[in-house]
Amino acid sequence: MNAQVYVFPVLMMLAFGGYFVWMMSKRKQATAAAGPAMHAFFTRTGFRYANLPPEPVDMHVQRAMAEASDYSARDRVTQYVRNFRGLQVRFEQAFVATLEGGVISGSWSIALTASPRIPFHVADRSLGGLGKVAAEMFSNTTRSWSPRFPQQVQTGIPQIDGRFVVYGFDPNAVRHQLQQNPALVQALLGCAEVDLWVDQSSAVFADPLQKNMNAAMGGMVGNMALGFDIAKRMEMSVPVHERMSEILAMSVRAAA
Repeated sequence: MNAQVYVFPVLMMLAFGGYFVWMMSKRKQATAAAGPAMHAFFTRTGFRYANLPPEPVDMHVQRAMAEASDYSARDRVTQYVRNFRGLQVRFEQAFVATLEGGVISGSWSIALTASPRIPFHVADRSLGGLGKVAAEMFSNTTRSWSPRFPQQVQTGIPQIDGRFVVYGFDPNAVRHQLQQNPALVQALLGCAEVDLWVDQSSAVFADPLQKNMNAAMGGMVGNMALGFDIAKRMEMSVPVHERMSEILAMSVRAAA
């Protein structure tokens, strides 16, 4: 058999192998230099790992560096907590392997100390109905979503009713609540994707695919341009955490 038949496949394998090694090298270099950026992130946001003492900050930086340097195939769960306007905001991002495939979750949340008077749920229409079915038909992913409350609400706010579905126990109360909180309405309209609810025990902004974070970094093109610039990524993530914490705080006040 002609040996030249194998030349091109071998060259392609070598090229892909070389590219992989180069990419891993760049990633390791970026991670090794990320300490100051991680320190700045924890200092600016006030976030700390939920299962570590709040101080010293360097302990949290070391934990973040260790996680970023771990390339092993395993479940990944990150939980940060911060104090924001007297409320404890928890950020959680997780990827867990199951027999059916990987499960991704992500959210910002606040545990409530008292049940709200007007619980509500606001979400993009694309998360349910025919849009969701169509999107899942052409992908290998499934988004688990359902309304948290039984009554759908027409708020009388064209921008809200046109883009979102809103649910609650008392439609009149929810309608009045949103009409009286224009800052919350504008904040939600500025999000790349919304799935926000306040129930009897918590306020939650769910974003498992981190669409709001990705949008802040310029979408697909912006993320490609950022590459392994961890410092820039962490810097650009801070305004997103601030916005989500503010939305939760406004939602808790509106529902109280």
